[in-house]
Amino acid sequence: MRCDAFYLFCNHNDKYGANMTVEEQSRVLHELQQADGRVKKAIRYITPKNGIILACAKTDAKDQTGIAVSCNGSIGFGVDETVSRVLITVRRFNQDICAVGCICLNDVIAETVKEIFIDVGEYDVEKFPKGISTMEWGVSFLCKTGVPMAICAKNELKEGGYIYIFGETPNDVVNRILIISERLKI
Repeated sequence: MRCDAFYLFCNHNDKYGANMTVEEQSRVLHELQQADGRVKKAIRYITPKNGIILACAKTDAKDQTGIAVSCNGSIGFGVDETVSRVLITVRRFNQDICAVGCICLNDVIAETVKEIFIDVGEYDVEKFPKGISTMEWGVSFLCKTGVPMAICAKNELKEGGYIYIFGETPNDVVNRILIISERLKI
């Protein structure tokens, strides 16, 4: 997942966010800025190598151009294909989910997430059915009976995996991430 400031701003041009009103674009960016400032309080243990990634979808997002992504203080539309695909896939099952956060996956963090949130889905990329190689399959499979509060995606992107935390707003997601962070401090 590439989310450095240079990449975000060089790839943020007129085609990204083009179908949304100025008010909606401003709202999405403002919500992400606020959430990004708060997520910095999370302990480093749950922070992926490139930082905690947050994403927020505009009301009618159909692809990554309708998703704003925040990472390490940089925010832009149409970047970070993986997180955008996760959010778009989840929104096919529940339009109220407009935000996602991405934290590290390891056994201790996963167990803590399962203790805090009753509804946690898991999939392992290496165990996809033969011929299936997309992350959307795992997310879709888990969301058929309802969107879980979190998804543990093992062996994803050659980094061991991630935990995706969902919410209606970026602040909902950050609140959940900070709860996980606090529980791990104890």
